[in-house]
Amino acid sequence: MAIKYKQLVDNALKNISNERTRDIVYLRFGLEDGQRKTLEAIGHKYGITRERVRQIEEAAFSDLKKSGINNFFKPAFSSIDSFLNQEGKIVREERLLSTLTKSDNLHSQRGSLFLILTLGIPYQRFVESDNFHPLWSNSKDALNKAEKAINQLVNNLEEIQTPISQDDILNSSKKSGINLDTKVLLSYLDATKQINQNNFGQFGLIKWPEISPRGAKDRAYIVLKEQAKPLHFRDVANFINKAKLGSGLAQAQTVHNELIKDDRFVLVGRGTYALKEWGYQAGTVKDIIIQTLKDNGPLAKEDILDKVLNTRFVKPNTVLINLQNREYFNKNEEGKYFLTR
Repeated sequence: MAIKYKQLVDNALKNISNERTRDIVYLRFGLEDGQRKTLEAIGHKYGITRERVRQIEEAAFSDLKKSGINNFFKPAFSSIDSFLNQEGKIVREERLLSTLTKSDNLHSQRGSLFLILTLGIPYQRFVESDNFHPLWSNSKDALNKAEKAINQLVNNLEEIQTPISQDDILNSSKKSGINLDTKVLLSYLDATKQINQNNFGQFGLIKWPEISPRGAKDRAYIVLKEQAKPLHFRDVANFINKAKLGSGLAQAQTVHNELIKDDRFVLVGRGTYALKEWGYQAGTVKDIIIQTLKDNGPLAKEDILDKVLNTRFVKPNTVLINLQNREYFNKNEEGKYFLTR
């Protein structure tokens, strides 16, 4: 049966006899409407300073703890501890609050749970940092354990330099000596800011464009990496929208305009792009023929067609027309083409 956190808190706060003090606690934790009020806003309501509001709040907490508040909150503590313990004793605040109150649509339930966590011992809140989201824990060394595990995973990803699946990141952790339950490791991954999961379910460093795309060109990069083949810019836009990689719809022409300016992409056909990292050379069909002859020496027409069509999505006739450019190409006595300049 779901815990009624609001009911537990209401019963506990009856121990506060002063109406203003009780109202301040309700406002600070959003116990009525789910909207937590600032010290400044509450001070404005009562005509007192924000520091005075803080003092009243602290005094209320002290009185509540003396009144045997743990007896009121025992059902909640049991639920909280059960969840924290199976998640490695440390959980991202947003997930803790949403998971334990998901069966109740009242926003005040979250505020009530937050108050219970604040008053409960040994619960500790870790504020947001550069590496972690806001966290709650019931163990003193849980954050240290999480940091060690995440640092190792970050090092592993730095070596791999490519996003990996959930199974791969779990295997990577085991090979590195991180012997953690799957739930615990996933809780750590949810808590950290250094690693994230993209829309294709792959984990990677938050700084990678495949994980945190910025703009149409990064989203296009993700799509091409995922599809692992050259695509027309209209198909790229469709895949971006299908994968919901952006907040709005990707427009085909916008994608085309971005790709043509970014040297990560190579135009390999009429409107078709590939990734440069796949080994595609930038340039026109003429440029590709020139480089092919530089690399291989004189070649027969069939060999040139074979090599160029492996890197460009054009009709054979386009290659043959370019070979007629006597300023750059000519044939020797064996009928092989060579460079004239």
